[in-house]
Amino acid sequence: MKTQPRLCIAFTCAGMLVSGLPGVHAQQPGALPPAAPTQPVAPPTLMPPADSKAPLTADFSAKILRDPSSLPNNGQLQMSYATVVEKILPSVVTIHSSTPIKAPEVDQIPPQLRPFFYRFFGAPGGPDPFGGGMNEDDEPAPAPRRRGQPQQPQRPQQPAPDDDAHQSQGVGSGMIITPDGYIITNNHVVADAKKIEVDVDANGSTKTYRATVIGTDPLTDVALIKIDATGLIPATLGDSSKLRVGDIVLAAGAPMELSRSVTQGIVSALGRSNEGIVGKGNGRGGRVQGYEDFIQTDASINPGNSGGPLVDAMGRVVGISTAILSRTGMNAGIGFAIPINMALHIVEDLLDDGAVQRGFLGVQITDLDGALAERLGFKEQGGAVVMMVGAGSPAEKAGIQLEDIIVAINNQRVDSSSRLRLIVSGTKPGSQIPIDVMRGGKRLTLNATLEALPEEALSELSSGQRGIPRPGAPGQAKDNVSELVSGVTVQTLTPALRERHDIPDNVTGVIVTKVDADSRAAAMGVEESDVISHVNRKPVTNAAEARTLAKGSDKTVLLRVWRKGDTMLLMIGNN
Repeated sequence: MKTQPRLCIAFTCAGMLVSGLPGVHAQQPGALPPAAPTQPVAPPTLMPPADSKAPLTADFSAKILRDPSSLPNNGQLQMSYATVVEKILPSVVTIHSSTPIKAPEVDQIPPQLRPFFYRFFGAPGGPDPFGGGMNEDDEPAPAPRRRGQPQQPQRPQQPAPDDDAHQSQGVGSGMIITPDGYIITNNHVVADAKKIEVDVDANGSTKTYRATVIGTDPLTDVALIKIDATGLIPATLGDSSKLRVGDIVLAAGAPMELSRSVTQGIVSALGRSNEGIVGKGNGRGGRVQGYEDFIQTDASINPGNSGGPLVDAMGRVVGISTAILSRTGMNAGIGFAIPINMALHIVEDLLDDGAVQRGFLGVQITDLDGALAERLGFKEQGGAVVMMVGAGSPAEKAGIQLEDIIVAINNQRVDSSSRLRLIVSGTKPGSQIPIDVMRGGKRLTLNATLEALPEEALSELSSGQRGIPRPGAPGQAKDNVSELVSGVTVQTLTPALRERHDIPDNVTGVIVTKVDADSRAAAMGVEESDVISHVNRKPVTNAAEARTLAKGSDKTVLLRVWRKGDTMLLMIGNN
């Protein structure tokens, strides 16, 4: 029986190494004569730079070293890459993350194994002066109910978030991009981490720093973190749009926790997409599709390389190692890296407010394959066929119709539906762009003004929903979702959310879309799908307003909550 290959996100942690999960590797550049002096250049059109009007972003961009010159192609065999390695290694860091281990639900544990889980996580609810504990069968004895209290389902006690004994320890890589401590890595290296430490090697010694997360983007697996340091050596960033299949690349990082390791290979392919590597899972088997445009390489990538740089033969970063394709979880010669042009665009967007703003056209599309081309009477293949046009969307306003074949957008060729998604998502909301379509055998050029991608389109709850999400009022995209208090994410209550959660029209407020099981809010009773109508006794109508009111409290926040017809007050610690 043949074993099917499996895609593996190369997240490396000590526990995962024992179980043999796969890791991500970085590529190593070849050694050539010193690169030409770096000149700042703009990112390619696929991923345009962040808004130049933001002084913070402009100052950040000025700190980044770039070199877009072409690689020499003299056909000579390179005998050593030592010079290239010496150039990149001072910028490579090792990242250690600590993430609380969450206890499983009781109904997910086989009865014969429950005593072991109770001993490890503790009996549900912990010590109870009114009763409880373990019975003679090693099952938790139920505590007596107080009058008026409903019977609560029993579940293993969640360990304290700062309990070192119940932490999953992860190891990944990253690279310094500014002298004052900004570091690019993978989202999956730092996601949900309660503590992040970064090892920086300088002059033969290693110094460890605590890091803070500036912003993350699960849909591209890019994260920006920062350490409090100065005088660091940043990496020189190249231009990934100039990569060619066959170019020499090097991967650097900490595979298997072996820091400052370098491997060498070539670019095996470009533009790999629809691999299902990045995205957001909703915990119920659904998934929000991510944005993929991977560099494929045979440079050895293993657990621990995640977030490390992939550099060319001149030591310039062209990608970020992210995942591997493997039957065993270890390197099999097929690795994937995020192009640095895409990553830098995301980083500059994260720098402003920790969130990424993406363009929205408002169409559902599919690839133009042979069968569909024949059905539509189109002789050529390639392009994106419009299967649905959203009401009131930029596409409808521009005159795009069903069965239109989009062959170019914003002066870039469209050869697949994934390419169209990348171009649109990488274009700033408010941009007016030309769209070339084939309709009835004729080529037409239409003009569309992109809007901001609705938050609902990126909600994990919307995965699998049919139809096209509606954008909110102008300027509200950033206000649609927010962290109310630590561990609680709320979203503005839209008609779609109201219908999905069966919330009456007379109930107003913001809806809880995510609750961290380890948070104080969860312990106090906040649940997903709760509707918060008042914060500190004041009514709220959107997520931004609720967040502002919550931030005004130093110690506690008073919430009025609607839950399936019941109304209650909850007092939550605000720290």
